[in-house]
Amino acid sequence: MTATVTIRVYTATTAATESAAVTGLDMLSADNATNSLANRQANPITAGNKSYEKWIKAYVDTAADNQVDTFQVWGDGAVQSSTALYIGKTATGVTPTSGDSAVATNAFTTYTSGNKFAWHATAMTGAGSKSDFLVIQWDIDSDAVAGNATQESLSYSYDET
Repeated sequence: MTATVTIRVYTATTAATESAAVTGLDMLSADNATNSLANRQANPITAGNKSYEKWIKAYVDTAADNQVDTFQVWGDGAVQSSTALYIGKTATGVTPTSGDSAVATNAFTTYTSGNKFAWHATAMTGAGSKSDFLVIQWDIDSDAVAGNATQESLSYSYDET
């Protein structure tokens, strides 16, 4: 059977509250899993600050015949001027912060289709299996201009057998 894998956001103390499947992430000044215009308007990030970390996992909704593994993440090598996007991975959740991330310390612009970030390698074999956390944080320079940010695409892949 072909696997179905979705992305879930983890919030609150020790990143223990799991969302339903999401199709987008809002990087904002609040620790939540909501993806909407109203959420972005209510929780903007001011210049000179960071977003709350987004703690996400890949979640196996329908199991593969054997397994899924070798999860990788990448982008196009660029982000909006006066901003930086950082990623990292860990097996253990901590409470998301808007301070300096201890996990999301790798510049996302380093990872492209030719140089992907290794997110999770261990075999996931059954429905309900979860990857390690991928942690994402957006850093806004103090000279950033107020207004809407450009959308950033985060691509991911995995192997299925």
